[in-house]
Amino acid sequence: MYKKILVALDLADTVNAHRAIDAAGALAAAGGSTVHLLHVRLPLPSTYARYLPANYDADDLREAKDQMKALAERFTLPVERIVTNLRRGSIYGEILDEAKVIEADLIIIGSHMPSFSSRLLGSNATAVVRDAGVSVLVVRGGDGQTS
Repeated sequence: MYKKILVALDLADTVNAHRAIDAAGALAAAGGSTVHLLHVRLPLPSTYARYLPANYDADDLREAKDQMKALAERFTLPVERIVTNLRRGSIYGEILDEAKVIEADLIIIGSHMPSFSSRLLGSNATAVVRDAGVSVLVVRGGDGQTS
């Protein structure tokens, strides 16, 4: 089956994150896979950096690590089969790069039902599906709501 599953998570969208984790957990349990959870933090625009508190980035990183740890705890897999990682940059670019670095067999990404604007402009899930060198499972929510 799959040896390494990369699960791309948006920490601001827990509904789709949980759906992606549930799908990864089922596949990993059946196939003995290792699951790599990834969240990509957006770059801080330099024009706004001077308006942010001095500890903003460190606090944001700490909060992201805590959220990733909590999401990893949703799995019933042994801890040695779960890896978390945070990156900063272009979302789809970092997902594709992480997939190459870890030699992922499968990428799982949560996605909303496409809206009119995402059909015109594209989305991160679309870019990952289009450019990934491995299979991609897009887990969709029914209502497109986040919580």
